[in-house]
Amino acid sequence: MEEVKQILLREIETLNREEQRDNKPRFSFTFLKTHPGLWASMYGCYLLTVALIFTTDFLGWPAFWGATLFVLLMSGLMLMDINPRYRFEDIDTLDLRVCYNGEWYYVRTLSPEAINDILASKTVPDTVKQGINKLLSQKGEVDFYDVFHLTWGQKSAASV
Repeated sequence: MEEVKQILLREIETLNREEQRDNKPRFSFTFLKTHPGLWASMYGCYLLTVALIFTTDFLGWPAFWGATLFVLLMSGLMLMDINPRYRFEDIDTLDLRVCYNGEWYYVRTLSPEAINDILASKTVPDTVKQGINKLLSQKGEVDFYDVFHLTWGQKSAASV
């Protein structure tokens, strides 16, 4: 079973490296490209706020600079993109990270090399190998959760 864990850890590390999943913030224009209407409405509301600021007697330059700094700060934060690392311990764990990361272990498939390594291993039980072959014949792919469930059943990944 330890060999299966090492193969899964190797696959996870490969995904993290190839996709630059390192928990570091980066500037990215993806949000701007995918949600241009949100950006336009934010700046439209900013212009309405500036008009309101200068048409009232009790608001003035301090309110204008405050609103401007707020819009610039929010614009900068929307351009930040963080790729969280995939971790073995997160497999079949429902917590706050799932809200951001999604249940990646259901949708990310193992590479053919990893599947071949598991199937070729002498220490992996035959029931796991048969399960993998059955999944390959039925759905044509094997994801991380499939291998985890076949190998450790209902155990928590943190306890493996």
